[in-house]
Amino acid sequence: MTGVKQGDFEGAVGESWEVDGPEGTIVPLTLEVVQPLPRATREGGAFRLEWSGPGDLVLPQATYAFSRGGERSDIFIVPIARVEDRIRYEALFM
Repeated sequence: MTGVKQGDFEGAVGESWEVDGPEGTIVPLTLEVVQPLPRATREGGAFRLEWSGPGDLVLPQATYAFSRGGERSDIFIVPIARVEDRIRYEALFM
């Protein structure tokens, strides 16, 4: 995702995204956090995104196609925690 800015996601906190998972599955992930990162060197600023998804399937660290409202973007995510019955994922834009 080139040219992506933090503001592209701020209005989408709490919204669900469809992620193309393994073997043709669609995994719903909810955007939970949009956080600026200090000392950004990338154009548009550095930031992190955090999603949560169902706990019965853990998506391994990889790039996935995220879709919402007719828009599609490839985003590299990493599973970072299990919280209750949800898996949390992080993407960094630095």
